Amino acid sequence: MASRQDQIAEILDRFAENAGNDVAGVAAVSMDGIVLVSRMSADVNADRVGAVAATMIGVTRRVSGELKIGFPDEAIIKAANGLFMVLPAGDQSLLAVNLREGANLGMVRLEARDAVKSISQVL
Repeated sequence: MASRQDQIAEILDRFAENAGNDVAGVAAVSMDGIVLVSRMSADVNADRVGAVAATMIGVTRRVSGELKIGFPDEAIIKAANGLFMVLPAGDQSLLAVNLREGANLGMVRLEARDAVKSISQVL
């Protein structure tokens, strides 16, 4: 049987393949910012991405709580040259996705939701 890390790596690879060229990188991250598996490009520091992803979702949860709007499904940063999306993957992990400029966000979000379900089942 494949290890959890191998199973998560397969999920990330399948996600990136299904989402197409829009995905510049993807990582599974623990809630405390530790990178479990990364498929980020070589010029991106995956450990820093993990820390930022955990911080983003923490702040998003705090704001959602203060506004009494419920538990956040995702957090997205749209920037001049792309997007960064973080989604909870169960109670223990996150999916961090780096998207290229002009990405089909709808398709990526559908594939990301499938990926987070699979990751949460593995963990």
